[in-house]
Amino acid sequence: MRTYVCILLLIFILALTNTPTAAEDNGNWEEQINYTLHWGESVDVNGSLIKAHDFSRARPFDIETDYVMLTILSESSEEWNVMLSTNSSDIPVSKIVGGRLNITALEVVTGNDIPTPYTKIGVSIFNFTTQNSESWINTTLQVSKTKLKNVNIDERAFITIQLHNLRGSSLDDISINETLPENLIFDPEIEEINISDLNPYSKKVIQYSVKALYPGNYTIPPTEIRLVNNGITYFQYSNSTNFIVHGPYINATKTVKGNDTDPEILDIAVNVKNEGDRAAHIRIQDEMLVESKLIDGKTSADLVLLPNNTTNLSYIVHMNKIQGNMIVPSAIIEYTDAKGYSGTVRTNRYYLNSIYEDGGTIVFDEYEEDKEQQITNFTRPAKQVEVEEDGLKYKTIRSVKDIVDNTMRIINQALSW
Repeated sequence: MRTYVCILLLIFILALTNTPTAAEDNGNWEEQINYTLHWGESVDVNGSLIKAHDFSRARPFDIETDYVMLTILSESSEEWNVMLSTNSSDIPVSKIVGGRLNITALEVVTGNDIPTPYTKIGVSIFNFTTQNSESWINTTLQVSKTKLKNVNIDERAFITIQLHNLRGSSLDDISINETLPENLIFDPEIEEINISDLNPYSKKVIQYSVKALYPGNYTIPPTEIRLVNNGITYFQYSNSTNFIVHGPYINATKTVKGNDTDPEILDIAVNVKNEGDRAAHIRIQDEMLVESKLIDGKTSADLVLLPNNTTNLSYIVHMNKIQGNMIVPSAIIEYTDAKGYSGTVRTNRYYLNSIYEDGGTIVFDEYEEDKEQQITNFTRPAKQVEVEEDGLKYKTIRSVKDIVDNTMRIINQALSW
């Protein structure tokens, strides 16, 4: 009686182990393909290497149990050992390996009257459709991303991602790929995060930090999680999350316009705007043109600039001398918010003589290494005097030769005087 119960229990266990694990995901098995493997031979089936590793010992007479020992190596280096037989009640005739290969022993031949033992096996592959893949990953891995707290412009925001293994087997090939929106950077910089030890039913928390280049509202898109299982790649995604970065955002421009009636008079304006959501104490200090004299207005200011507010610093100068390629210097704006965050903004530089020429003002960014030129439209006064090369009131230096000639002329005049 005890023997009978043990046999029934063994059959039940074998039936459980041989149940297609992928069937619960409503997948489809492809048509079976047959292969013949002699002792030591192997065949590649959909990226998995199946090898006839060993056979039952050869006898000079027929025995009731002939079996083959197969080793299966997947693309992800997972390995299984399977024993199959066609004439044994204790050894299964087929086996599901890794949820994606169904291997059936069709024939196992051993004996002393053949050069080498061999087996004929049938292999069918589980075909994962997109819908089935999504169903499998949704019941395997749960991902959540914690909502970020709002921060100030000089602070880091921390992202927390939690992975939850919903199955009773380990997940050992997981990678996390985070995509950040524009003007948001990792701080410190990180590479792709890989996880190789997510145990059954366990949770793992990953945390890293980001920093904003400018204040504003930021939305971090769903985090992509890539999971490789039994040679198949699955993708899972977290929720998106958003947060606000508080702080001042100071922008400044400087314009120079010629006077309608007197080309020696220049109107200069520095426009400063706080595009952030926090007030800032600002100090404006503008550098005057060389050979210029202040005749009205002021070149500096000290004030508190509220969010979305603008202030203008304007003054008028008289040019004692206008030389070719004179550069309009940058205005410097220093700012500090209530939390101590500070910064400096500089306006672009450009050539003074270009304000008298058609086609706009050529702007030079003094603090960029590439000295890249930008074109800024310039509205010319209706009565502005047109300045051409032969009509300039003040001589312009156009080349190195001009510099040498003018220098020699000045020296000669000084000697004769």
